[in-house]
Amino acid sequence: MTGPSPAPPGYHDTEERNWAVLTHALAAVGIFFGGLLGWVAPLVTLLTKGETSTTLRAHAVSALNFNITWAVVDLAAIVIATCAGFVHLWPLPWVLRLIPVVPFVFNIIALVKANSGECYRHPLSYPLIK
Repeated sequence: MTGPSPAPPGYHDTEERNWAVLTHALAAVGIFFGGLLGWVAPLVTLLTKGETSTTLRAHAVSALNFNITWAVVDLAAIVIATCAGFVHLWPLPWVLRLIPVVPFVFNIIALVKANSGECYRHPLSYPLIK
C-alpha cells in the first residue's frame, strides 16, 4: 500500500490545486453560458477558501478582478450594440458579440497555468479587489 500522493508543485495539497483549477474552469463556463457570470465562481472561491489559503486567494482575486472588468465591458458592449441596432450600424452589433471570446480564452489559459502550479495574473483587468 502506498502513502498519500505528494502535493502538486505550487500547492499545499491536491485539494488546493483542484479548487484553483475549478475556479478558472467555472469562470470560463460562466462566460460561455452566461456571458456576464464569469465572476461568480472566483467570488465563491474567495469567500469560502480565501481565508485558509493564500494561493487560492491569489487565484480567486486575479480571476475575480479580470471577470468583473470584462463583465462591465460586456455589459457596455450590449448597450452599444442595442443602440447601434436602433441606428442601423449593421456590422457593429456583430463585432461586439466577439467581446466575450477574450475572457473565455484568458480563463482557459489561467486554468492550464493553475493546473501546472503557476499563479496566473490575468491581463487586461482593473484591480478592484486587493
